Amino acid sequence: MKIGIILTTFLRDDLMYKVVQSIFDNWNQEYELFIGNQSYDNNEDRINSTIKFMSSFGNHYHKLHYYTLPYDCGLSFARNYLVKEAHKQGCEYCFLTADSYMFEKYDFRIITQFLESDKDNAIVGFVERGKSDPYWKWDMKLVSKKHFLLTKPKRDIIEYKNYKFQPVDVCQNFFLAKTNVLIENQWDNELKLTEHEDFFYRLQQTNYKIFFNNSIKCQYIKNKPEAYSLKRKRIYNIYKKILQEKYNLSGWLKCDRS
Repeated sequence: MKIGIILTTFLRDDLMYKVVQSIFDNWNQEYELFIGNQSYDNNEDRINSTIKFMSSFGNHYHKLHYYTLPYDCGLSFARNYLVKEAHKQGCEYCFLTADSYMFEKYDFRIITQFLESDKDNAIVGFVERGKSDPYWKWDMKLVSKKHFLLTKPKRDIIEYKNYKFQPVDVCQNFFLAKTNVLIENQWDNELKLTEHEDFFYRLQQTNYKIFFNNSIKCQYIKNKPEAYSLKRKRIYNIYKKILQEKYNLSGWLKCDRS
């Protein structure tokens, strides 16, 4: 079994370095690390970025794949690119994480066994520390011409080797997935943001199954420099509108916590 860690980063190199260090502090021989950095808009800065990164972590070169992607290519493009690279390297699974999630010592054996127990078991989502009821642990349906409706999952929990797996329609972007599922069901490159609900809604239209399990946790690090925050705010004035146009919606997301 080989797991590709998929880590995208944008305009937060200092934070990314801390997260990468946490990964290597908890390294496992089954891992390969794939990093997509979309922070640089000229070749000289891209080259310097690679030199600096490899000088810091180059001792792991045989399991490390660092890419300076086109500037502001977006989360969807970056993830699709890294998943394809992981697939080329023979990674059967991809562990999707972020440049703000500190890595810990994880044991994925039961998770992968559960995924392999059914050909349609596709993704298991995890949780940030301190969030006993994670925001992104929902069932989701599209209400025509209105919004995506998020509701608390009500399907029966599946117990597998003393682990509990809650069937859901959408989980946090902190999950383990079969690589072939992510190859078959890619993120929409037009959505640099608001890619989350779109990806999981489209996956919901297939036979693949998504689950939540709280055995794997990460510590979220809040770090939003001005340049990053300005780009992130486009979720409200640009990419929400693109998502609405794609699905002919007047709204965006609505949560029913009952």
